[in-house]
Amino acid sequence: MVRGRLMRLWREARQRHAPVEAWASIVEDPVKSKSYKSVRGLGGFVRSTWEEVNEIVA
Repeated sequence: MVRGRLMRLWREARQRHAPVEAWASIVEDPVKSKSYKSVRGLGGFVRSTWEEVNEIVA
């Protein structure tokens, strides 16, 4: 289970970038970073595959 907003941002970024660059494009953009951090504690989890989650964690 992954936060829905973070997963949406990840999938969009992953279509255009390699994994490391995709993550950097999310965390280095203040708007994107704030958008997924601001929903912490509010639920909104979505299912994901092990491959996707492992790619984010790596």
